Amino acid sequence: MSYQIVAFGDSNTRYYLGDTGTAGPLEDAWPARLEALLRDRGRDVAVKNEGHPGIQADFAMEHFDAATKDADLCVLGFGTNDAKKLEVPLGEFLSEVSDVLDQAGEAGIPLILLGIPWFSEEVAGRDVQARLPIWNESLASLCDQLRIPFVDLYTPFLGDPERWFNERTTPKRHLSAAAEQRVAELVLPLVLRQMDR
Repeated sequence: MSYQIVAFGDSNTRYYLGDTGTAGPLEDAWPARLEALLRDRGRDVAVKNEGHPGIQADFAMEHFDAATKDADLCVLGFGTNDAKKLEVPLGEFLSEVSDVLDQAGEAGIPLILLGIPWFSEEVAGRDVQARLPIWNESLASLCDQLRIPFVDLYTPFLGDPERWFNERTTPKRHLSAAAEQRVAELVLPLVLRQMDR
């Protein structure tokens, strides 16, 4: 049986087109790109896309078991929709993420955690955008403590919004097809390392 990877996250996992408010082609989403990269390297693997636009970490907490059934590895990517809401404190978000990490540990499912990508301050204001580096640093620190691989998705996409985000008429907040490919490339070595253990 092939090695089963579940990509569990929000709209940037699903690949979502912000201007039209619709899901993009699944084959352009980073989980499909990752599967193609792995198969190109001779790996017998399937990557399931469990991306759900608009959801927050509490959804991950409530649905982790169902989403990751039979998974050999989970790549987890939440936080954008939590960070966009000033009423959601960092401590609450980290507590919910920690709960998911605990569930993964109890189930014996290895994890790779994705950081929160940059998004335009036009999405929710300057105060919200200013939280992104702090939230990412906190996620990275939590992963470091628990020895869970962390992938920075904030820094790589910060400098060229026209290339890395798909919106043209609304505020930039969803990764472009080029960025989805880049996420797959960033995740690839960590997945290979886990598969070779």
